[in-house]
Amino acid sequence: MRERIQNRKMALPLLFLMFLFFCPQSAYAFDYLKFTLGVGSGYVIHEAAHQAVADINGTPFKWKAGTGGTWVSSSNTTDRERYELASAGLASQVLSSEIILNTKSIPKDNEYVIGMLTFNVVNALIYVVDDGILNSNDNHGDIEIMDKAGLNRDYVNTFLIVHSLYTIYRGYYKTDIPVYMTMSKNEIKVGVTILRW
Repeated sequence: MRERIQNRKMALPLLFLMFLFFCPQSAYAFDYLKFTLGVGSGYVIHEAAHQAVADINGTPFKWKAGTGGTWVSSSNTTDRERYELASAGLASQVLSSEIILNTKSIPKDNEYVIGMLTFNVVNALIYVVDDGILNSNDNHGDIEIMDKAGLNRDYVNTFLIVHSLYTIYRGYYKTDIPVYMTMSKNEIKVGVTILRW
């Protein structure tokens, strides 16, 4: 557990580096409070998504006291229920990033928006390193649980890395390259729209 906490502490320098990528180059002072609120909102959305899926599905679920965003479920939970619970947080990050980047009326240089995008990217990459690589056999962590429920960790890691890098590119260059995503019981399809008519 101590090693996991140390790995999470790597998040602060990484979060700062991501902030530098997303930070708009302008003459006005950057509002760090809005940025912090955006980061905090990203965190709340991630954790609330776990809770919402548990509530909607009626799955046994509780937060572990004193550990931040760590949750446990019943040992009787099915693989499908565990997969849905574990994927909810990261899926909410991908979805919120896509809403932000594909909605023209949301200003991409707003500090709050930059904070949310920064959280979404940094947290996804931390999950890949922490849950997907360093602590891949500790029986907890969203990617580990998804893997044990039948969704190969390598696919999850690859998707999160590619989506994070693509989010950085679109956020920094303010490009209008919309992503589409569809999900069914056994697959997730993600692509980009190259031509519209």
